[in-house]
This record gives sequence, structure tokens and C-alpha cells, in this order.
Amino acid sequence: MVKLRKENTSSGSGCRGSKTTDLVLVVLFAVSVFLGTSCTRGPEAVFRGTVTHVARAAGPKLLGEVVWKKQLNGWIISTPAVAGGVVYVGDTGLKSVYALSTIDGRELWRFPTQGAIMASPLVTKGRVLIGSQDHVFYALNAKDGKELWRFETGGSINASAVADSSKVYVGSWDSKLYCLQLRDGKKVWEFQTGSVITSSPALYNGRLYFGSWDSHLYCLDASTGKKIWAFQVEEGARIGSSPAIEDGKVYFGTTAGHVYCIDSSRGELVWKYKTNFWVDSSPALSKDAVVVGSADRLLYCFDKLKGKLRWTFEGQGPIISSPFIYNDLVYVGGEAGKLSAVTLADGKRVWEFYTSGPIKSSPIVAEGKLYMCSYDSYVYAFK
Repeated sequence: MVKLRKENTSSGSGCRGSKTTDLVLVVLFAVSVFLGTSCTRGPEAVFRGTVTHVARAAGPKLLGEVVWKKQLNGWIISTPAVAGGVVYVGDTGLKSVYALSTIDGRELWRFPTQGAIMASPLVTKGRVLIGSQDHVFYALNAKDGKELWRFETGGSINASAVADSSKVYVGSWDSKLYCLQLRDGKKVWEFQTGSVITSSPALYNGRLYFGSWDSHLYCLDASTGKKIWAFQVEEGARIGSSPAIEDGKVYFGTTAGHVYCIDSSRGELVWKYKTNFWVDSSPALSKDAVVVGSADRLLYCFDKLKGKLRWTFEGQGPIISSPFIYNDLVYVGGEAGKLSAVTLADGKRVWEFYTSGPIKSSPIVAEGKLYMCSYDSYVYAFK
């Protein structure tokens, strides 16, 4: 039995509050043990930067210079996740999840699966959570890559996961969205859609938002899995784009070429814009703009409120990769194998970097560096 003594502090923050009783401390300790957590959450990283997928950050200026590059094996479609000085990413050749040092790209550990890795890792509470095309969703120890638990679905898992304090949510090619316990992978609930799920769920105000290939964007109660609403797009259109949510609005694209903005509470259309080809890219949101790529070879920037087109940028080839906003620049890759930095204000090219393969992985800025991957099998870090 662990004995906890009362701590007297004049002001409280973090785990201890002022004049907290022994009884409250004992209860909190018991809950933390039960959940397998502690007051210290540890480094975290999620696809598109946040659980709402806004895909923007701010920090020191980046010069666009390569700090290091690390060759893995096969095409890299997985978007890196960066947390606590470590880059986590998957490949398709060795079908493995890697942990690399953010300093020099040195391999720290590797975990092999039986299928290619296309999803982006989720890092939370000392775990790396990721799905594979072997139909399995894995929870690995972030420090050494050892398997903590696994959950088998009925199909490949290309979508990235999102988590709250105790549960993790992920979609599969078996047309289901799953809710699992973070501590042990036990299923809490599942939700059946009409087709494949490759859209990564976003979490906003206790609700989950994700698309399916059945032409619907869904809103579910995260605690119960019950459908709140479903918004139907063009008949036959697929939604692989992962929704981005801010200020009560949900933004996403479809294979019919539309970019949508809908109301998050009611599932009603606010505005939509038709591009020239399908939109599998996921939107990035600034305070007043929406930026998203299309397979028509254009990067689009819209007014967030009314959907008015501000500018387009061409030169990447078809854009499957999702853009990321950092300070006043937008970073985006494309099928032409180029990573470009363009101004958020008017879409003017600032710099670009060539790889020898298409870029489907999305760029991410974290811990002072820009990271991106290519079909050329390299992970790149820029300063």
C-alpha cells in the first residue's frame, strides 16, 4: 500500500492543488493506477497536429535546409509523428514502424508488422498507436517499440487514429469505426458505415467526425458511438479526406472534387467549392483561410467564412498530400516529387525541394523542424 501525505502549498497547478486532503489524493492515485496513467501525460503527437486536424503551428523561422535524411525501405506514405525528440513513421517495404532521433535520424527502434504501414502514428501516454494493412491496430511502447496490445479488424487500416484521455478511435477498410480502451485495447463500441473508411477521425467537443467511401460524413457521440447526424455528398463520391474542424465548422474534400464547409452541430451545408478533380487531401486551417490540395494539380486557398477563392498554386503535380501551415507559409508536397513552401497570403513560391519520387505523405512541423517523406524511401528533416 502506498501512503500519500498531505502537501501544503499556497498555490496549485499541475497534479497537486492547494490544501488537498489525503482522501482526495488516495482516490486520484487509485484512478491513475486503474487507467494506467499518471499526472504527467508525456510527449504527444497526432495526425495533422491536433485532434481537430487544423494542421497549423507557429515557431522559429525555417530556412528550408536539409538537416538530415534517413533511408527506410519502400515507398513511404505514412506521415511522421514527432514527440519528445523522436520521429515515429512507417514504411511499406519492410512493413515496419520506426522510431528515429530528431537530431540526426538515427534509428532508435523498429517494430515489424505483417502489412505495409500507410497510416500516421498516434503518440499518447507513452504509447505509439498505429494500424497496418495486416488488419491489425497496434499499441507499442514509445520508448522501446515493444508491443503492449493489438486489436484485429476485418480489413486494412490506412486511417490514422485519434484519442481522448482513455479511449482511441480508428477506422478500417471493413467499413467500421472502432472505439478501444487505451490501456488494453478492449473494444468499447463499433460503428458500421456503408463502405471503406480511410478518413482519419477528428475529435471536437465530445464528437467524432469522419468520412466514408459511402458518400457520407459522419458525426458520432464519442462516448457511445451513436450517430448524431450524417451528411451526404454527391452520390458515388468517396470521402478519404480527413476533416478539419474549428469554430463550429467542418472542412473536408471528396472524390467528386468538392471542398465542403458544414456546420458541426447540425450537419448542414455552409458552403462548397468545385475543383477540377478529386480531393483526397485534408484541409489545413489558418485563422481566416482554408488550404487544401486537389488531384487537378492545384493547391487552393479559400476564405474560411464564405468559401471565396483567394488563390491557387500550381507546380506539384496532382496533390494527394495534405498541406501544413507554419507561421505565414504553407508547406505542401505532390506527385511531381517536390516539397514547396508558399506564402499563406498570396500563394507565392518561397522555396522548393526536389525528391526522386512522388510525395503522398504530408509535411509536418514539430519541435523546430519540418519533416516529410517521399516514395524515394527517405525521411527528411529541414531546419
